[in-house]
Order: sequence, then structure tokens, then C-alpha cells
Amino acid sequence: MAMPFSEMETMVREQLQRILGPTGFDHQRDIADITVNRWSHGYSYFLNSMYDDEDESKRIIAAARRPAGNVTIANSDSDWNPYTHAAIDQAWRAVNELS
Repeated sequence: MAMPFSEMETMVREQLQRILGPTGFDHQRDIADITVNRWSHGYSYFLNSMYDDEDESKRIIAAARRPAGNVTIANSDSDWNPYTHAAIDQAWRAVNELS
């Protein structure tokens, strides 16, 4: 918890570069941003029909899921649903996008 974000970001970038660099990955080019969730149990956004435009929300989610090369997004956030089944469904979707 005491580690500054800049140090975490550097470590993540260096690790990903070491692991994926030989395949053409370049962390400076291929990573737009890094988010670190320091909460022990985060809770993703959930669509609220009172405040959110459903069509716009669907466009946002589709953009957030868009693969970047061989990187796909799979977590409950990519379904705007905070529950475990959503994370599992999104993992299934992301793996199949790579097939």
C-alpha cells in the first residue's frame, strides 16, 4: 500500500516488456494507460437506467472490449456488471476472440 503508483507502473511496464517484448510488444506504444486498484475488493460500474443512456453505454462497452492485437479485455468491468459470473462470461468472450 505504501508503494507509489509510479513505481508500480514502472514495474508492470518492465515485466510486460520482458515477457512480451520478443513478440513485438512495445510498452510505450502498446499501453495507453495503467490502472491500479488498491482496494482489496473493488466493485465495477453497473448500468443505471435512471441516469445512463443505454445505447451510449453499449457503445462505450463495445469500445472498451475492442481487442488490441492479441490483447483482449476480460473482467467484470468489461461487462459493466460487478458480479463473478460477468467476469467469467467476459473471460470466455475474450478467449474466443483470440481463436
